[in-house]
Amino acid sequence: MQTKKKQIGPKTIEKKVTQGRPLSNAQGATRYQANPVVSCRVEGKDGAILFNADTDNTTLINTTGLFCWTCLEHPGTLEELVTQCVKNYAGVPDHAAVQKDIESFLLELVPEYILEV
Repeated sequence: MQTKKKQIGPKTIEKKVTQGRPLSNAQGATRYQANPVVSCRVEGKDGAILFNADTDNTTLINTTGLFCWTCLEHPGTLEELVTQCVKNYAGVPDHAAVQKDIESFLLELVPEYILEV
């Protein structure tokens, strides 16, 4: 397991990162949902800023991340999120590439901004 440091304003946070961590549990697919304490401020065509009021941390997400964030207002699985992205965007790469990108997005934002429910 690695520790990753991230500079957020004047603070540096440490996050434990597990390489190759599966995004499912023994009972079936893990469901994800936007953390209700996190606010989202849309920044036009550039994406959005997520702010976690409990930790006083922020992170930037691009427009695709904003689409995923919006989808996660209600619990959903990785597969459901991939399917929604493929349907929403024309000319996306193959399904596996989309899944890999969304897995990276989820791993970056769980548990501070997105919850496993």
